[in-house]
This record gives sequence, structure tokens and C-alpha cells, in this order.
Amino acid sequence: MTAPLQVATWNIFGGRTWDGARVDLDLTLATLWRLGADLVALQEVDRDLPRSGRVDQARLLGEALGMAWRFAPALLGTPGGPDWRPAEPGSGDPGGAAYGIALLSRLPLGAVETVLLSRRGDEEPRVAQVAEVVMGNSRLTVTGTHLSAVPSSGAGQLRALLRRLDGLGGRRLLLGDLNLCWPLVRVLALPGWRPLVHGGTFRNRPGGGRWPRVQLDHVLAAGRGGPLPHRARVVGGPASDHLAVGVDLDWGRATPGAARTRTGRSGRRTGRRRP
Repeated sequence: MTAPLQVATWNIFGGRTWDGARVDLDLTLATLWRLGADLVALQEVDRDLPRSGRVDQARLLGEALGMAWRFAPALLGTPGGPDWRPAEPGSGDPGGAAYGIALLSRLPLGAVETVLLSRRGDEEPRVAQVAEVVMGNSRLTVTGTHLSAVPSSGAGQLRALLRRLDGLGGRRLLLGDLNLCWPLVRVLALPGWRPLVHGGTFRNRPGGGRWPRVQLDHVLAAGRGGPLPHRARVVGGPASDHLAVGVDLDWGRATPGAARTRTGRSGRRTGRRRP
């Protein structure tokens, strides 16, 4: 496996603009086209909800990009309504109004499992999608997730999810909004797991606002013959309060470092290798 594999993760904020003023999936789609990734993990995805025009966002984006798509609800029903309830992975997706995460792929997808992550009390339910991706004669486990905004819960969810993925063996990727900053992810990652991108992703403000950016959105890799992240892109614009992260990976050789990003005037960041 020597050809680059382009992966990305993005919290799309329900298809809203960066300030939350309106839903505009055309702006979301434009950023995804700029990323040009083979595999994309999306978070905060709406399906059939009044607040976003009752659109199946995963389906619409996947079909517009010519990609296979899989949606996993974390919550079912209408936000704030009497039917608003946690999803129960394993019992099947009943369809209808929901909120959750999605995977988009240009590569053949094998089995996709939805994993319910542990939570405390009345914290928002969180899930992960664990997918088998077929690349010629090679297979890769790709996991997309959106962890708790409560740091202690998110830390526990991350370590539990990494342990689960380690049990699968082989080459593994974890992509998503982990709601944990980069130094914490480095400390919490289990042996063999490496963060591949370093750059601010949250507090998206077009035009270079005053608010500092922190990294909550990550790509981690593990497995023998791990990938070389030879280019990273952090793409911003008028869509979402998060920036999108894209990484070009090459499993032909390994590296111990992450790809750090720098910002250009356009809001598009290009990768350079860390020493």
C-alpha cells in the first residue's frame, strides 16, 4: 500500500454557518469538495430534523460527492421533544428524525459497526462507527467518533475505544471530534497510537478573528507499518464552527511525527513535517 490515502474529519455543526445563523449545506459541500478526501468522518449530522429543513444530511452529502455513506444516530427524535431519546446500537436504526455521526467513503466499505460509548448521568449519548475499508488486497479499520464535551468522560471514552480497536489488530485509524486538546490526546493515547495532525481546529472565525484556535479534531493511527502523514490540510470557511482536517497518508513507510499545519490567507493550511 504505497499510494496516498486521503482521510478527513469534520464536525459540520448540523450544516450551519460558522456563527450558527442558518443552515447552508451548499457551504458544507464546498468545503468537502476542497478536502477531496477518500474517507471522511463527520460529526453533528442531522437527519429529518425541522431545525435543518428535514434533510438527510449524510445521504445528501454522500450522493453529491459520489461517495458511499453510513449514518449512525446517537439521539433519535426531535431535540427537546417528547420523543428525544438515546439510540440503542444493536437494535437497528428505526429511521426518521435523528442526530449523530457519519462516514463517507470512495473506497468499498465492509461491515460497519455502531458502538455505544459509556457516559455518566444525563450526559449526551456518544457513539462510534467502526468500519472495515477494503483497498485492493489490504484492509484497514477506520473509526469515526464524537466524544463527550466533559473532559473526564471524553478521556475515558477515548481510552476504552482505543482498547477496543487494539483488540481488532491490523492497521487502524481513529478520526473525529474528540473534544480533547492535542496535548491531552498525546498523553491519553495507548501505546502504538500516534496523533498525525497538529493544528488549531475549533473557534472557526472567517477572516482571522481574535479568538484563539484549539485542536479538538484529530486523526490517530496504529498498526504495524504505520502511515507517513506527508501532507495535512486544515480547511476553514463560512461553514461550521470547526475547521475540517485532512491528511494524506502513505503506508509505504512510517514516521514517528505528526504533520503540523500552517495557515495561509485563504484559510487553507498546508502540511509540513515536524522535526
